[in-house]
Amino acid sequence: MTPRLLWPLVAPAGRPRGGPAAPRAGGQGSVEYLIVLALVGVGLTAGAHSPLGRLLGAIADHHVRLTDAVSRP
Repeated sequence: MTPRLLWPLVAPAGRPRGGPAAPRAGGQGSVEYLIVLALVGVGLTAGAHSPLGRLLGAIADHHVRLTDAVSRP
């Protein structure tokens, strides 16, 4: 006859001895980062005088002035 042990010598894989399995996050952080990036993108492009529009306007103005200065004899 084999002796019976009252408790296991090694805990089952994946969870600690004696406690319920802990829930996993499952990608929650990725979703939060995507939401924050989407809100930042909307904030940069929203409105008549958006920061992104002003930046692109400044680059275009600089390009016009630069090409005008280069084209003069």
